[in-house]
Amino acid sequence: MKRLYSLFLALIIATTASAQIQTEVLSPGVFKLTYGATDDYTLYDPGFEVPTFYVHCFVNAVDNSSGNAFEDAWINSNVTMNYDSTAMAYIGIVDLNSKLFTQTNAEIPVGTVVNKLGFVFKDLQNGATKQSADLYANGPTTIINLSAFTPNSKQKSSVVNGQLQTSMKGLLTITLYEISGKLLRNFETKADGNLIDLNIRKNGLYLVKITQGTQSEVLKFTK
Repeated sequence: MKRLYSLFLALIIATTASAQIQTEVLSPGVFKLTYGATDDYTLYDPGFEVPTFYVHCFVNAVDNSSGNAFEDAWINSNVTMNYDSTAMAYIGIVDLNSKLFTQTNAEIPVGTVVNKLGFVFKDLQNGATKQSADLYANGPTTIINLSAFTPNSKQKSSVVNGQLQTSMKGLLTITLYEISGKLLRNFETKADGNLIDLNIRKNGLYLVKITQGTQSEVLKFTK
């Protein structure tokens, strides 16, 4: 399984990894991994003109708000890094919103805040003859139901200039996120047809979840 390293070696690896691997949160729960853009493969050598290698993923219990650990089976890695000739690097996408971790046989629950994603590069899907050290991509990001992002004619709400307009009536729970998935605020309000101020102080791309009882919808908007 994953190797164990001394603290000294781990510090060296962390410094090297920051130069060789670029990680970013594309949207809530979705990490992008970029490796080899500097043409430096000392951290993990995929081999000459190898188009694809595999990613063993895990989230430690201390690195997410659920307090549970999530991990792929070493013999069943379902994330790949693929060479992109335009970027001249290997690119991988880890979508935690829909990912089933094959060892713990579980998905991360909606609403969980993930502070750090762990991963290991490896040459085989079902095991490995070579691998990297344990590597990490930093969040935080929040797992939410991205299927709710798809606009449709049945939506009851909209946001303009940071003001929520909804046809829902009664007590609502409003949850506001940055596009990275970082939770900004969660509050209850009584909807009566008037605009609801989301109290957004800076321009950017946001997500808002409006919940009433068992029904909810999620909107993506700019301020």
